[in-house]
Amino acid sequence: MKALTAREFRMPATASFVRLPREELKDIAKAITGDDPQSLPDFLAANGTSVVEFEEDGDIFSVLLPVLADDYDIDLETSENTLIADLAEATDALVLILTQEDQTKYLELLDPENFSAEDLGEAHADFTEDEEPGAGEAMLAGIGALYQALQEVDADHVVVVSIP
Repeated sequence: MKALTAREFRMPATASFVRLPREELKDIAKAITGDDPQSLPDFLAANGTSVVEFEEDGDIFSVLLPVLADDYDIDLETSENTLIADLAEATDALVLILTQEDQTKYLELLDPENFSAEDLGEAHADFTEDEEPGAGEAMLAGIGALYQALQEVDADHVVVVSIP
């Protein structure tokens, strides 16, 4: 019997996409300062609404986001900078806050029709220096999830994307 590598053995990361009233952002950092790693998901569940079901491994966003920024000029990691830094530090999670500004700048660009799984698979291989079967399809699914989430944003609501 073949031994599993750490990568094969680990549980996939779950990406959550939660629509949250913008006014709740000021409370989110306060709610998660502490030692409870569940406090961010608990806060989002109590104050927001899940808007996207993402079936792939959420870890794909650790490659997808830099590829989008570097290859497509779609930088989703810069809005609400201070808050994101605080959240990431407090939770050790990848956290994005999708805003109306992001929607205006990137919704059209993130239409999944603008991408191919083959090109994304090549970008994934270039970024990771490793060819992973299905990576292009997973990245395309991630783009679809971001596209769907951006459609849920308005002047009074953001979407918080978190991947533990």
